[in-house]
This record gives sequence, structure tokens and C-alpha cells, in this order.
Amino acid sequence: MAVLLLFVSDVTYSTDFLVNKICFIGLQRVSLNTALHKLSFKIGDVIQSSDIANSIKMLFFTGCFKEICISRDDGVITITVTENPIINKITFHGNKVIKPEMIQHVLDMKKIKVGQPLNNSFICEALKEFKDIYHSIGKFNAIVKINPIILPKNCVDLKVVFYEGNTAKINSITILGNQSFSQKKLFEQCNLYKKTWWNNTLYNNEYDQQKIFYGLEKLRTFYLNHGYAKFYIDEPLANLSMNKEKVEINLRIFEGSRYFFDSVILHGNVLKYFPSIKRYLQISSEKLYSNSAIEQMGQNIRYLLGKHGYIQPDILIDQDFNEKNKTVKLHLYIDVGKRFYVREICCEGNNLTEDSVIRREVRQAELSPLNYIHVLKDQEQLRRLGYFKEVNARIEPVPDTINQIDLIYNIEERNTGNLNISIGLGKESGLNIQSEIHQDNFLGTGNAISVTITKNYCQSYIDMLMLKRYSKIRGDNISGKVFYNNLFSDKMNLSNYNMKNYGVNVDYLYPLNKRTSCNIGLNYISNHLNKIVPQVAVWRYLDSIGKNPAILTDQVNPLTNINSINFYANDFLIILGQSFNNLNHIFFPEFGSNTTITCKLTLPGSDNKYYKLMINSSYYYPLDDRAHWVLMSAICTGYSGSLYNQKTESPFFDNFCIGGIGTVRGFRLNSIGPKAAYYQCNNSNTNYSQCSIRNSYDTIGGNAVVFIKNELIMPILWMNNTKYDNVARISLFIDSGTVWDTYWENTQKTQYAGILDYSIFGHIRISSGISLKWISPIGPIIFSYSKLIQKYPGDMEEVFQFTIGKTGNL
Repeated sequence: MAVLLLFVSDVTYSTDFLVNKICFIGLQRVSLNTALHKLSFKIGDVIQSSDIANSIKMLFFTGCFKEICISRDDGVITITVTENPIINKITFHGNKVIKPEMIQHVLDMKKIKVGQPLNNSFICEALKEFKDIYHSIGKFNAIVKINPIILPKNCVDLKVVFYEGNTAKINSITILGNQSFSQKKLFEQCNLYKKTWWNNTLYNNEYDQQKIFYGLEKLRTFYLNHGYAKFYIDEPLANLSMNKEKVEINLRIFEGSRYFFDSVILHGNVLKYFPSIKRYLQISSEKLYSNSAIEQMGQNIRYLLGKHGYIQPDILIDQDFNEKNKTVKLHLYIDVGKRFYVREICCEGNNLTEDSVIRREVRQAELSPLNYIHVLKDQEQLRRLGYFKEVNARIEPVPDTINQIDLIYNIEERNTGNLNISIGLGKESGLNIQSEIHQDNFLGTGNAISVTITKNYCQSYIDMLMLKRYSKIRGDNISGKVFYNNLFSDKMNLSNYNMKNYGVNVDYLYPLNKRTSCNIGLNYISNHLNKIVPQVAVWRYLDSIGKNPAILTDQVNPLTNINSINFYANDFLIILGQSFNNLNHIFFPEFGSNTTITCKLTLPGSDNKYYKLMINSSYYYPLDDRAHWVLMSAICTGYSGSLYNQKTESPFFDNFCIGGIGTVRGFRLNSIGPKAAYYQCNNSNTNYSQCSIRNSYDTIGGNAVVFIKNELIMPILWMNNTKYDNVARISLFIDSGTVWDTYWENTQKTQYAGILDYSIFGHIRISSGISLKWISPIGPIIFSYSKLIQKYPGDMEEVFQFTIGKTGNL
């Protein structure tokens, strides 16, 4: 402006003059044509001093110049300029709270960018913006400097330096005007401040404008829901200490009178839906005024109309106050608006998954009224399938129509193929590996296929599973599986026997509703057990099914001097099950529960006659509004017993054993359970009841099991971006469990051998630790690090465990 005034005083002696020539001095990066284009006059024009002033403003507004000087000699206009330097590079230093992305966003808004001219006014605006941001989060001592570093060729580097300082603490909050509730009660509602001696360590009393706004909104909601219909809060006053590290906040509130509902009067044409709407208007005349009740009334009506295609109703609730009786009469004005119809349902982003797989989950039909409630539920159901990272439904109006829309499901697919590798590392056990190839969405059909192959020094196993979804009706599926297994139990810290088995099973799942399903299956299993070393539990089972192995010298291995026998069992089983699942996410649930009940029974004609019942339940409880903190509790219990004949035991090779990342973490897989008690016989013994008994650390398992898992799921501190919420989560856990054998007899011989009494519920193992779950490109990965709190002889410890792929319980 100083340049402008000098010029104006220089040209006041002439009102009008003819421009014969225009000269620019000092242009470097700005072209002459660009500069001339910004002037309000050209050669040949007759101009006044006001034209010159306007031209100066236009040149300044370009941001390219920091100094402009204009002079006139007869008809020649000479414009001398000094260009602003060009920003070559911008660097940030000292920022910890404000992330680089936010800094860059502020600079971009203020037009401070690499390659652009540096404008001092933009620098001032950016500094003010940074100051406001820091003040909003309680850093009143924060200092931000933008230091230019001059470079050749009129370029400059910008060094943005942050001195953030400490965050101010809320020293006190005083609420003025409260008469009906104490300050302590109000503090509990708004959750702003706790005056305790530990508040600086266990409770965050740091000043934060957003937190204060959220707390005041909760305080307002509390009053409005307790009858104070005219409650309001003045603008809070914050007083800073001299060092700007303590804040005292004064809140002045106005409670007003307490009101009760009088009645609800409905206005408007609601067509045939009046009886349904009327059900939502039944508010008792003596009920205390509640803003939540009013909002819920409006939501219920929108929900009702939305199910019938009226997705844009105008609902206005007017309140008529009677100050004499302290009552409120509600006038409800409803305009249902136009009824919308779905012309077409489209899918976007499903590059692999077939449209039919998505459409069969969608209950909304084309060429029918839009049911917006179905759309929301279908969107949730698609997310729960596990095929997609994200599912978003949107509505687009059809051109040239007034009440037709297209319903579009935007899909972001996830990798549903898993290469599952389970690895355990333990002091005693070394390295344990299992693998599986699984595809939940095979060729985009929604069907599943998996092949599991295990080959190690103690087991050779292979199975193949195929699952076809929607075989007959909506939501059902049928699956088939074949398998072969060759197990050397003595090499797995299990009881000494080898087992070969193969089989086939077919399973049909039928949905009762969106949350509940039941299933029925038929299995055939052929078991061949050999090299069974005599032991108490096994021989007791063989005796119960009518096989009485005697001590025969021709069964003694001459190399090991151990007696062993072979055994065959062919079983036909029926599997019955029911499950309930209302978890909001298949991988990282935040709320809901999942319960599965499974029972298998042998059919007549089987060599074994037993049943096996299992119940698995897990529950998720969010501890905060955003579900960053979640409490998970899970329990699994099982029991197997005899059928048809109470003397027949369930087979020992189908016993329960626990331990490992899917059950009780920190213990090696299958290391928890009753241990094998081996017979030790000599030449004079003719019956095993005459032999002595030797204890071991080989797990034989039991016919009853229970284990409990508790986890506190926490946000990952170094991943505070919400986009990672569905990628990884960390938790602290406590696991406990035990297995027992109800058929066990605690005799004098077993006690003499130092064997625990396995017939009673007890000997509970407990572990605790930390776990990390991550959805990686090759499938879910779970890491756990555990510390054993309670263990017993024979239990094998694995401090660090992880699994790549899906995990289960039993």
C-alpha cells in the first residue's frame, strides 16, 4: 500500500493521459504477456489514476510479486517489480502431535506449495492456523516458525519448526447454576474431569476442546432426558495460569423447569400407515419429558416408512409448552413424500466374485418399492460373508424419473485364499508345523474348497473338503470331505499307539434365520490301531467293549520287550449341530456373540457306541463408543459318554486334549489332559490287574473338557489410523482349562505310582500373555507370547506361538 500511495501522490497532477508504451522491469519467471494480462489497461487507452491503482492490486493478487513500483514519463508507463521467491523444498521439524499429513494439508490450504511463489501473507495465515490447532489440544506454549532459507536464482527452502511444549492440564472445572444435581453427578455424566490424587497418571485430564465439546453434549443430553426441556449451557470460559500449563474452566448452565409429556397430535396424510404410526405415539401423559424418546419416535416412524419405499419423509416435531402445568404437547407433522421403486440392482468392484453370489444375499427385489431397512441388513450380511473388505450400498436416482432409483453395491474384495501355516516354538518341543490351502470363494462362485496336508515325523495326513452354498434354499449349504490319516501318537507326546484311519462325511446346513442355523451330517470312519502299549485307560476301554487282551508272550516285541496289540473299529456317525452368530465382523468382532452346539452319535452297526457333545460360546463387549477397547470372553465345554449300554466307554482315540493357540495358549498342542498310565508286567503275571503301574508324561486325554479364554482387546498405539482397525488388533489374555476322565478309578496302585486323580474336575491350567492378530496378504496371522501361571507335571510349555491361517478350538 505504501507503493500505491507514493504513486497516487505522483500522478495527481494529471487526471487523464494516453498510454503510448508499457515497460516492465524485474520480470524473471513471470512472462511479459502474463504480466500485461493482469493490467486493467493496454497501449492506446486513456486512463486515470484509479486504473493504475486497480492494476497494482491485480498484480499483487497474483502472489508473484512482493514489491511493485509504477512511474510515468509522458505516455510511457514503467512498472518495476520484485518477484517473490519460488519455494524449492519444505521440511518439517519437531512435530510429534501434529502428523505430517495435517501439516501438509494446512500448507496446501494456504497455497504454500513447492513450485509456487512464497507469499508472506500466506505464511502469516498458516502460522495462525497452526496456533489454533495447538490451542485446541491444550498446547498453549507451542511455537511454530517458518524459516526461509535463501537459495540462488530467487528460490527458497522453507523449514517449518515446531516447539510443541507440554499439554495444559485441567486444574478444575466449576459448574455454576446446577440445583437439581450435584457437581459430582454431573461430572460422572460428562466424563470431563476427575478430582483424584491419581488423576495425572490413571485419568487423562489434559485440555482438549473436542473432548470438552463432547462432554458438554453428553451433559446436555443428560438434562434433556430428565425432563429439563429448556436446558442450555453458556459458552465455557477457560482461564489459563501464568505459565499456560493449567486451565480452570467455568461452566454456567441454566436448568429451567422440569416438564412432563401431555399428548402427541399427528398432522399430515400418512395414508394407510396411520395404525402402524399410531403405535409409536403412545406416550403416557405422566411420563417425564425425554428428548431421546422424541428422537426415537421420529426414528421409528422413518424406519416404518423406509420399509415401504418412503425414504425421504419430512418429519417435524413441534413442542407446545404449557408453563402453568409444566407439560409439553407434541405436534407431529409428517409428509411421507414420494414412494421410490428400485429399477435395477448393480454391483461394482467385484472383479472375482460373481454377481449371483452377491444378489442371492440381497432381499431387495428389482421393480419393487425400496425397502431401505433390507438394504442396510443386506449390506451387513455381505460384510459377514468374509469375501469382502468393505461393502457400501448407495442409491442413485434414475434420470428423467421422479421416483425411481438404482441400488448399487460397491464391493472391495479381500483375498479369500489362505495358505495356512501353524508354527509353535517350545523349549521341549522344538518346531511344530502344519499347513492348509483354503479358498472360501472358489473362482468367485461363493463355494469353498480346501486341501490340508500334514507331513512330519509323527503324522501323515491329507483331506479334501468341498462346500457348495445355496444348494437348495437361501442360506443353506452342503459339504463333503474325504480324509486319510496315519498317526504315530508316541512321537507326539500322546499315548503310545499308532493309528491309521480314513473316512468320508457329508454335512448339510440349514438356516433357521439370519443368525441361527442347524446342521446334520453323516460320517463313516475306519480306524486301525496298532502297537498299542498296554495302559490303564486303553485296556479299560477294550474291556468295556468286550475285548479282553491277555498277556501273551507272542505279542511282546523282542527289541523293546513291550507287549502290544492291534485293534480295528468301523463307525457310522450322525452329526447334529446348531449355531447362533450375531457378530458384527467375521475376523475382528467388536460386539455380539457366537454359540455353537455340536453332538455326534454312533449309529447301530458301529463298533463303538458313544456320543460326544460340545458347546462353544464367545462374547464381545465394547468398552467405549468407538469399540477400540473390547472385552472378549469365550467358553468351551465338552463331554462324551456311552450309548445303548452304560458299561461301554467312549473310545480313547477320540478323547479331549487341549493346549495350543486355539485353546490354552502357552501350552504345547494337546499337552493338557490325563496322562497314560502304563502297565509293567513280568513273567509271573497272567492278568493285567496283577501288573504294576508306571506314570508317564504321554497324554491320553479324557472324556470331559472345559476351558475359558478372556481377552482385553486394545488399540495398537503405533497404528492410530482408523483404517487399520480391520487389519490388526492386539490383546492381553488369560486362558484356563482342564480335561478329566470320569471313568478313571483312583486306586492304591495309581496313587503309589504318583498319578493324579483324573476322575474329578480340577487340575486347572492357567496362562496369560499378549496376542497380536493381523490380516496379512497370505491370510490371518496370530502371534502369542505366554507365561504359565499354573501347570502340572507332564505339561509342555511353548512360550512363543503363532499360526498363519484359520484357527479353531477343538
